[in-house]
Amino acid sequence: MNRFNWILLLFALLLLNECGAMKEVLKPETPELHGMEGLIQNCNGSDSVHTILIKKAEAILVYDKERYEVSITLYSKRDSIIYLSAVNSGYEILRASVKQDSIKVIDRMNKIVYSAPLQRRFGYQYPVSLTDLQNLISKAYLCDYLQFGKDDQQKSIVFEFDENYIKKRIIFDRLDLNMNIFEFYHQKTDRYLMGERLEDSFKIYSNFMITEFEIVASGGERTINRDLKIKMEVNPRKYTFTEVR
Repeated sequence: MNRFNWILLLFALLLLNECGAMKEVLKPETPELHGMEGLIQNCNGSDSVHTILIKKAEAILVYDKERYEVSITLYSKRDSIIYLSAVNSGYEILRASVKQDSIKVIDRMNKIVYSAPLQRRFGYQYPVSLTDLQNLISKAYLCDYLQFGKDDQQKSIVFEFDENYIKKRIIFDRLDLNMNIFEFYHQKTDRYLMGERLEDSFKIYSNFMITEFEIVASGGERTINRDLKIKMEVNPRKYTFTEVR
């Protein structure tokens, strides 16, 4: 399996490490209300969150019986870009970004820059879009879509974002408002991205590249509304450029 495939999937998965594993900066205490009312209360002021920076998040990626430990820096600018840097043993092994229409990955180890479109014939090329990934990073973004949430009055708040070919579910515990499960499934390509909360981390699994993957992520330090310079340019004399379609 070529390196780009697992790097691209690693990027898509690692940015989900916040799900249930870190406290929200805006509302660190448990809301007084539960269910949808509690979520609405938790969302107050979320429209003022323009950027989110997560540093020192730890993740373990397993595929083909290989295990990789990485430290992550993740930066999200509302409705604009998601940026990731992954470091192993003090060395940056990749830098990546997702925009509305494209993904770009800088493979430091092999000196290759990959780019790929997000859209194809059956909607999104992958079972997720920039908006989906952004919504998984923080409830501050998901608060823009409260009309898609349904409170079952028992255990869960369920968000559904079904499209023509892609079925999407994000499920929160209605008591502590942590994300419990998400599932994105592409009916035409039979690709999926799913995750579930563990005790102190989040487990994510997918087949949306070539082989199946599993990742467990936790931790991280978070700040909001801090500007970060994003550099995705490299010396063209030292890197090879590849368009993935």
